[in-house]
Amino acid sequence: MGSVLLSSSIAEARVSLASITGIAFVVALVGYIIYQRWFHPLAKYPGPFWASITDVWQVREFLSLQQPYHLTDLHEKYNSPFVRYGPDKISVTTEDAIPLLFQKGGRHYPKTEFYDAYGAKTPNVFGMRDVGMHSLRRRHMSHSFSLSYVKDMEQHLDTNICILRSIISELADSGEAFNLKKLLHYYVIDVLGELAFSQSFGIQELARVDAKGAAARVPPVAEHSLLAATTGAWPAMTRTLKQWLPLVPHKGLRDLFEGRNKCAALAAECVQRRIGELKGKKDGSDQRKDILTNLILATHPETGERLSQSDLEAEAFGFIIAGTHTTSATTSLLMYHLLHYPETMRKVVAELDEKLPPLGEMVGDEKEGQNSSTGRAAYSVTEAEASLPYLKLCVRENFRLTPVFTMPLARRVMAPEGVVVGGQHFPQGTSLAVCNHAFHHNPEIWGPDHNVFDPERWEDRADTAGRARYLMHFGLGSRQCIGKTVAQTNIMKLASTLLREFDFQLADPAERAAIDKGDFYGKIPHMVSVGISDLSSPLMVNVRKR
Repeated sequence: MGSVLLSSSIAEARVSLASITGIAFVVALVGYIIYQRWFHPLAKYPGPFWASITDVWQVREFLSLQQPYHLTDLHEKYNSPFVRYGPDKISVTTEDAIPLLFQKGGRHYPKTEFYDAYGAKTPNVFGMRDVGMHSLRRRHMSHSFSLSYVKDMEQHLDTNICILRSIISELADSGEAFNLKKLLHYYVIDVLGELAFSQSFGIQELARVDAKGAAARVPPVAEHSLLAATTGAWPAMTRTLKQWLPLVPHKGLRDLFEGRNKCAALAAECVQRRIGELKGKKDGSDQRKDILTNLILATHPETGERLSQSDLEAEAFGFIIAGTHTTSATTSLLMYHLLHYPETMRKVVAELDEKLPPLGEMVGDEKEGQNSSTGRAAYSVTEAEASLPYLKLCVRENFRLTPVFTMPLARRVMAPEGVVVGGQHFPQGTSLAVCNHAFHHNPEIWGPDHNVFDPERWEDRADTAGRARYLMHFGLGSRQCIGKTVAQTNIMKLASTLLREFDFQLADPAERAAIDKGDFYGKIPHMVSVGISDLSSPLMVNVRKR
């Protein structure tokens, strides 16, 4: 009898304990929600309910592939330059945030934990949050991304532009419509191989004979970027997610991790091959000085140590991620805008015809990317930069209207006294971020026509022209994209050459008719973003030789 009563008492105690625990959890949860919504220091800023409660809301936004565009819409919806998009996160579109957080920020506004998701155990120059380590690594790499380096390597860009011209010429002869976005992507990947690893990936040539094989050889950069963005958006769980998500039997997740692993394997292969080629050569003086080789030979200024193989593989991984998507997507968007604004296209072509001589036919050694007496593969970087001011305005407007590097660039407020941005005080610990798409479409800064592709705004409006230094398409300050010069010169070189040699036309007659009626004026193309953005659909064109 006693044992029965004891068992009954224990059972009742368990039920009571479970009830108390459940009630305590509910009370704590309700208390947390009330605090986050009404008493948190950031509670006064507008934003979605769930965004103020949990970072999972931001994870969902990245998975929607519309994160930067939804965030831009929220700024418009709330008519505010400040939007709370996480429990401790504020998106800012005020002009004074740019120099404060990025150009002068340094140690006072370091990168947040979001960036930890973009690297493995060994961070690369993009993901490094340690300011000292980043500064040293950037010094190791700076020459390899300079204008002088690009000019030294220009013959290898010409070789690949020659292949691209040849492919487009064949399509012009056949009259076949084709996806220009895909061809530009293949070209950029091959150029990345030349500049970074002294070896083209050969995707352009493969595409001539094996379309599926060429597509299969493209590094799955988008998969890695989406995986990093979604896990980084929930910083408290980033490390746990990276550890356990690979074990989840879900095809979509498996595809993302497989994509990241393929990029990492390609980077390791490139590093191992290059190290093998440099063995026994103390200074590598008889080798091409590609970006990776310069990094292999770099030494610490105080200790004389060289980077470890894991460091080299981390940076090579970064080259592949950053160098094979952003430049091609940006060039595709530039072509999209020119094709949808015919008058602007006419001005660009007229400038090319006036300022640059014909390239001529490619013969002899020109097919290897070298100049010949009767033709050249492409215009030089110097020619394109010095002779085409209107095209440069178009490139700048393309960067403003549809930036590609669209993840919110988050910085942590470290000063105990906090910081004042746009007249608002933010306490220590706040994550302040600028999403360049949202900033570039703040009508208070860029005007009511901010959705219009208008290169003349950079000439005709003094207030706008002065804001070129605030464009965020590559980030800004000491943490801006180190490949900025390589990307910009490649875009100018590529656009000037293709538009001087070919007349492109949208393949869809209905789309052309809609343009003539002005239906596309002031409308941004539909895009998708994995932290890095791109056109959501192919850019189908027909082409004829000029």
